[in-house]
Amino acid sequence: MKITHLILFAALVLLTTVDLKAQGISRGSSQTIPASQLQISDRMTTNLIFPYAIKSVDRGNRNILVQKASAVENILQVKAENSELQNSNLTVITEDGSFYSFAVEYKEVPQKLNLKIENAEYSELADFGKTVQMESKLAETASKVAKKNRAMPVIRQRRFLTGIALTGIYIEKDLLYFQLRLENQTNITYDIEQFRLFILDNRQSKRSASQELEQSPLLVYGNAERIPAQSTQVLVVVLPKFTIPDQKHLKIELMEQNGGRHLQIKVKNRYLMNAMQVD
Repeated sequence: MKITHLILFAALVLLTTVDLKAQGISRGSSQTIPASQLQISDRMTTNLIFPYAIKSVDRGNRNILVQKASAVENILQVKAENSELQNSNLTVITEDGSFYSFAVEYKEVPQKLNLKIENAEYSELADFGKTVQMESKLAETASKVAKKNRAMPVIRQRRFLTGIALTGIYIEKDLLYFQLRLENQTNITYDIEQFRLFILDNRQSKRSASQELEQSPLLVYGNAERIPAQSTQVLVVVLPKFTIPDQKHLKIELMEQNGGRHLQIKVKNRYLMNAMQVD
């Protein structure tokens, strides 16, 4: 009898514990985040202008087409693939951690095409940490460098009416900013397969393997994916400070995807020594 009583008592305690936990879960609080209405069309592009750079985009339907506007980080361009788009949703998170939710519907002629999104009521829901803050600061400085006039003797190469040119080297807080100008005077878009910076020997012996020291950018400001036809654009590459040993040089290389318009320039140490402060 005692054993039976003990088993019944244990079962009762177990059921009570489970019931209490269930009650605790049911009493948990949650907050509903309302969604803003967004109309999109397959004939027109809707532009969403956010106060901070866009870090994440999620589409509820693959027939919602999205892309960041060229050369900027805070403008999202949205379009419907076709008129058969069913009601769906779109979620955007910006670098300050703000969360934006949109209820998306198809409209042949949207009432609003350009929407300036104000600061979110639901901010700091996502934590990107110090990395995002650093990227934001680097982008701010790189933007200043991109607008500066030529500050050094230009180092360039031109081939097949395309070209790359180094027009300035700047330094701020142990970071080097390389101002590059890319040009394409043809009617054929230059799609970039590789964009590399590395240090190597001035003279490379055929008998010995070439030693390359890759330089990994902290940030590339600008369009590093393509050079549109009949265009000129500026890139700013941010690197931790370094100098170049004797008998070596920095090679900046641009490789075309499915093409032969490969470009490269060589930068010697004396140019780094004349790096200018970012005002």
